[in-house]
Amino acid sequence: MAQTLEKTLQIAGIGIIGVFVFMTLFYLLILAIDKIFPYKEEANAKEDSVKKSTQNKTQT
Repeated sequence: MAQTLEKTLQIAGIGIIGVFVFMTLFYLLILAIDKIFPYKEEANAKEDSVKKSTQNKTQT
């Protein structure tokens, strides 16, 4: 019985370590993607599109 419990704890430990390794790799992947593709504010894009559409209306 003790041997079975020991094997069970070993399998559980491997599983827990695997989860933490995956979470660490996923976090590092998110950081890398954030460095490669930085966040751009959408407010400026909306303001630019409003300015362009107003300019087009005044020109016609």
